[in-house]
Amino acid sequence: MKHLLSILLLFTCCNIYGQVELKKQKNISRMGIPYGNYSGITHVEGDLYAIVSDKDEADGFHFLNIDINLETGKIKNVAISEPAKFKENLERVRQSRQNQRDTEGICYRKDSNSFFISGEADQQILEYSFEGLPTGKSLSIPVEFSVDNINTNRGFEALTYNGNTHLFWTTTELPLKLNSDNTIKLQSFSDDLQPQRQFYYKIEYPLLNKKASNFVYGVPDLLALDDGRLIVVEREVVVTYKYLGSYCIVKLYIVNPNENIHESTILQKTLLAEFKTKLAIGKMNFANYEGICIGPKLNDGRQTIILINDSQNGEGNKLYRAKDYLKVIVLDKIVTKDDE
Repeated sequence: MKHLLSILLLFTCCNIYGQVELKKQKNISRMGIPYGNYSGITHVEGDLYAIVSDKDEADGFHFLNIDINLETGKIKNVAISEPAKFKENLERVRQSRQNQRDTEGICYRKDSNSFFISGEADQQILEYSFEGLPTGKSLSIPVEFSVDNINTNRGFEALTYNGNTHLFWTTTELPLKLNSDNTIKLQSFSDDLQPQRQFYYKIEYPLLNKKASNFVYGVPDLLALDDGRLIVVEREVVVTYKYLGSYCIVKLYIVNPNENIHESTILQKTLLAEFKTKLAIGKMNFANYEGICIGPKLNDGRQTIILINDSQNGEGNKLYRAKDYLKVIVLDKIVTKDDE
């Protein structure tokens, strides 16, 4: 019965959004990318992307070139792409102050040619120039999202911006102290950096696992689409005492804040894709995916999205060490402004 329900759910998703194709995750550690704590990713232009690490020495970001085959959607190559001036600025930031923000999410705004980065420790979303330096500007965060109102280390991870809707979106990983029933608030901001509309979203309850030495779940990131809809990433991570048996379940849901509903109503969500990574005998593909961004359109018109995982700087033991991965998901049809 459970298997039948899964098939019916997948069929429903395919009817609404087209066939979802999950590409095999790519180990970027093998491509010369150093082990890290990569928690966010955003598209800049062409094959240029920016990523953020939550335990970087400075609260900045790094550039990657991600070369994707436009016929198949597979990742061909990934390389660090940082000019000398950017590296110089990053070093200046490192020397001037250490990263105490726990930087988690990142988005790029083309109109200002700048990046915005969310901090889970300070509950702030600050702007950085393309050259990697803080501009002094930030999103105006409502008081309800202050450090005092979040559960420890469960604040702003998610951050996204869409140039067509001119909206930023963020949320907390888990509900605020004042909220209950596993419900979080999706908060939008306009180009003037001021808060706009807010919507409730209910997170799926996690499975219980008594063997876990470390267990986390919640919403690590969002992706704003051109038509105003959002893709919400939910993930559940279980790490066992000896690592064997560890797993991560990732679910992508799509919601539509444009629907004519009251802001106090919980958004309806539809499952877009689901997959599981694990550390088991014969299957060592464990990856804790925390970041998502838009990828290129393939030659046949299908849209790609890219996920990045946090390996905790290659955490592990003598037998196994976590890897840094990128994963491409290909969607048949996501309506964009150009398609209208």
